[in-house]
Amino acid sequence: MTRIIPPSHRSITGSLPTRFPVRQLHYESKLERDFLILLEIEPGLETIATQPVTLDLVIEGRRRRYTPDVMATWWEDALLPYGRAQVVFEVKPYSILKRDYADLAPKYHAARQHLAAQGIGFRVVTDRTIYCTRQANAVLLGPAMRRPLSSDIMTTVRAIMTYPGVPHRTFGEVKKLLMADGLLRDTAHQALLHLLGIGYLVADLSLVISDTTQMRWWTHLVAEEALVEDS
Repeated sequence: MTRIIPPSHRSITGSLPTRFPVRQLHYESKLERDFLILLEIEPGLETIATQPVTLDLVIEGRRRRYTPDVMATWWEDALLPYGRAQVVFEVKPYSILKRDYADLAPKYHAARQHLAAQGIGFRVVTDRTIYCTRQANAVLLGPAMRRPLSSDIMTTVRAIMTYPGVPHRTFGEVKKLLMADGLLRDTAHQALLHLLGIGYLVADLSLVISDTTQMRWWTHLVAEEALVEDS
């Protein structure tokens, strides 16, 4: 059962638009919202759910109920950054985790064991790992990746990025080529952000996105065509 998020003067509650089928992800703190923004650009991610399930746990001999914050599911053929296709996350400020660790640790340990028995991973994430250059890039990519992109622009970018003998191009170079093809500067810029966000363009998102960002197409042309034929 999904938990109903009550109002609280200690947290910021709301909902975040998403490209995933649920369309809106509800959050109950700014930190949770910012983690969802970061998670949305994770390669190979199939879907995200917030307050996904309430667990019945036995903690130090007592029955307790616990609702974690987020569940992420990766596609079967994706690289799994946490070693599992499904991972449940608890989002907690580091200062609170440190202060209340003695009370929180038994609950998290029980949750990890309970979920592991079902083949599901469990992670606690804090502001120390959430706030990074990749998260700042995700803030930039999110609005662009949630907007639809013309198939004609997609085809043009694909042709530019798969030109024989040119495995990489910079963000600025591709933007100029799209503008030469007739696109407005902002349209070209947003199109490239969209494709970076959904993973069709691949770049090192641990570095700030700029016109010098090196990009490549998500796969080799022959492999992509084979996937289309098989689908």
